[in-house]
Amino acid sequence: MRNLTLACVALRSDAPPTPEMLYAGALGVRLPYVVDREELEKGQGVLRFQLFSYYEAEKPGQPLQLRWQVRRRGQKRSIGEGKLEAPEPGAIATILRRAPEGDYEALFELRQGNQTLRRWRQTFSVIANLKARLEALEQASRWHEAAGPTEKMTVLNALEVLDKAWKGQRPETFYPLLRLLQMAEQITAGWKKGKSGWQAAPGDYWLATLYQERKVAFRLFIPRQFRAKRPIPLVVALHGAGGNEHLFFEGYGLGRVLKEAEKRGWAVIAPRAEAGLAHVGGAIEAAKRLLPVDPGCVYLMGHSMGGAHSFAAIAQFPDLFRAAAIFAGAGQPSRVPADLPIMLAVGEQEINMLKNSVEKAYHRLQELNLKTLEYKKYEGCEHLMIGREALPEAFAFFERAPQRNGQRPLQRKAAK
Repeated sequence: MRNLTLACVALRSDAPPTPEMLYAGALGVRLPYVVDREELEKGQGVLRFQLFSYYEAEKPGQPLQLRWQVRRRGQKRSIGEGKLEAPEPGAIATILRRAPEGDYEALFELRQGNQTLRRWRQTFSVIANLKARLEALEQASRWHEAAGPTEKMTVLNALEVLDKAWKGQRPETFYPLLRLLQMAEQITAGWKKGKSGWQAAPGDYWLATLYQERKVAFRLFIPRQFRAKRPIPLVVALHGAGGNEHLFFEGYGLGRVLKEAEKRGWAVIAPRAEAGLAHVGGAIEAAKRLLPVDPGCVYLMGHSMGGAHSFAAIAQFPDLFRAAAIFAGAGQPSRVPADLPIMLAVGEQEINMLKNSVEKAYHRLQELNLKTLEYKKYEGCEHLMIGREALPEAFAFFERAPQRNGQRPLQRKAAK
C-alpha cells in the first residue's frame, strides 16, 4: 500500500511526498459489508467504522481531518455525513443510525486545512432478513436441479458472495449485495412458476454459468437502447493475468468499454478466465441464452493474457467473430481466417518482452495475408494504460469491420 501511495503522489507531482501524504495513504477504514436492517430500524445497532493502518507512517505535526458522506449507489444526494478530527488508527466513529434497505457507498476524504490529501469510497448494503433469505435460496437451488446452467450458477454464485460478506470476508469488488440477492430471488421465483426467472433489461449484471463442468463467472452489460426482440451486437472482453471479470468493467479507464458500448447500443460480456478457454465458450453460450445476440456482430477483445486467449479463441471459433482487437497481447496467432479483421495495439512504454511479442504477432499476421490488419502504437502509454487509450479506436475499428462470409452487414445506427 505504501508503494501505491508513492505512485499516486508521483502521478500528481514531481515533488517528493510529504509526511502528511504518507500518513493519509496509510489510513484505512474497516466497515461492515452487510448491515441488518431490523437492527438499524429498532435502534439496536448503528453502523460504525474503525480506522487502521496499512503501513507505519509518522503522525504529522498538523492534524488531519476525515470527512465522509453516505449515499445510495447510483445517486448523488447525501443521506448522512460527518467528520473526525485528528484521525488515527484505532479510532471509531458512527457513520449511520437509520437507513432503508439498499446498496450504499461511503465517500471518504482526508484533508489538511483546505488541501485534499486523499479520496476513496467503500460500499455496504442494508438488507432485511438476510440469513432467512439465503436459506430460502439454498433450498430453492436444491429443489430445482433441472434449472438451466446460467440461472442455477448465478444463484449459487450469489449465495457464495453474500454468505462470505455476511461472515465479514472482504468481497473482491464493490458488489451491490442487495441487488445480487434480489436477482437470485427473481430467478428462483421464476422456477417456482415453472419458467425462467431471467428478464433482460438495461443494466450491469454479476452472473455465472456452467460450461464443460467449470463454473464461469462473468459480468454482462446491457445498454439502455436494448429491445427484447431486436438483435444486439456483443463484445466479448478477456482480461489480463491477475485480473478477473470485473477488470474491463471497473478498470481500464474506469470501465471505458461500457461507455463506448453504450454509445452504440452494444452489449458487453466479460468472463473470468478458466482453463481450456471454458470462459470464452461459456460466456458466448450464456450470452446467447440471455440476449438476442446478433450472430453477425460478435466482437472479441483481449488485454495481455487475454490477448493470448483471444488468439486461441480465434483458432477454436474461426467463424464466430466479426473482428478482434488485442491490447499488449501475449501469445502468438496460430490459425487465423484471412477475412477476420484484427487490430493490434501496444504502448511505447510497454516492457520490451511484450513489445517484441506484439511485433512478432504483427509480422505473423502479415504472413497470413489478412485482408484487414491494423497495428497501432501509443506514445506515453504502458501496460495497464493501453486498454483505456486504445478502446475508442478499437470500437471504431469494429464499426468499420467488413462483412465476413455468411454474416449480415452491421447496422451502423445505434438502436433508439
